[in-house]
Amino acid sequence: MRSRLHRRHRSSPRRAQRGQVIAEYVIVAGILAVMLFATFPGADRSVIGLLIKAFRDAWSTYSYTLSYPL
Repeated sequence: MRSRLHRRHRSSPRRAQRGQVIAEYVIVAGILAVMLFATFPGADRSVIGLLIKAFRDAWSTYSYTLSYPL
């Protein structure tokens, strides 16, 4: 009976590994967020800002093309 209780309260290697994976995910996601939203020296916009500008320009060109009569 005592051995069952002892085994039940021990943390499994899987649980420890799951905690490590979560920590690694948070670190990588944080680094990516900083890289995407931060402006770098010599650039006036962040990567996300440049991506949004590119989508706006593409949509503007597309809508202008659609406005031509056939």
